[in-house]
Amino acid sequence: MQKINVCRHYDVLSQQASELLLACIENKPDAVICLATGATPLLTYQYLVEKIHQRKIDISKVTFVKLDEWVGLPLETPGTCEHFLQQHVIQSLALRADQLIGFRSEGIDETECLRVTHQIAQRGGLDLCVLGLGKNGHLGLNEPSPTLEPFCHISKLDDKTRGHDMLQQAGLPVEFGITLGLKEIMSAREVLMLIAGEGKQDAVERFMSKRISTLTPASLLWLHEKLTCLVDGSIAR
Repeated sequence: MQKINVCRHYDVLSQQASELLLACIENKPDAVICLATGATPLLTYQYLVEKIHQRKIDISKVTFVKLDEWVGLPLETPGTCEHFLQQHVIQSLALRADQLIGFRSEGIDETECLRVTHQIAQRGGLDLCVLGLGKNGHLGLNEPSPTLEPFCHISKLDDKTRGHDMLQQAGLPVEFGITLGLKEIMSAREVLMLIAGEGKQDAVERFMSKRISTLTPASLLWLHEKLTCLVDGSIAR
């Protein structure tokens, strides 16, 4: 089942996305939820935190998974995915350390991929994967290419990705990222795709065409059996 909802504006998108996240947690108190980072899901997470506190929802058994990370930046650096999640989700919800599965960023090799994917498998796999659309059509840090690496891997960043707003905040050059692969993403029981933000019109057009191409990695989501896509109507016109 695939659902596409073009929302009136970003706030409506974020409200709907937060409710879908809450529904996942309420339906499965020990849910394993993968979180993308960046400007697109930021308001979703703010609403999520507020509603968990307001409704007194028990999240003690929930595990959150970090979708990707910049390689070479210390995790505490502003602009890392770790710093984003700590600031907007982990600390705000007072989560325990064992409730986050995340990539390390320094001195790593492919064994880091095995460590993270093993931890996900130990918890029964991903129940929900929250994703955003990159300006170049990437998914996580699965970058556009004639061929794609299916599994969790260290990826060489595209020129557009190296100019990502989060890396601008970090103020340090980064050439590689580490990311869950399309295999792990597509294995999630449910996928929530959020599309918002300026400078993405071309990527949005390619994604919404439903033509599947490795040059638009996000387009492979159209093969997922349970995809919900929320689109900010201001960039879908």
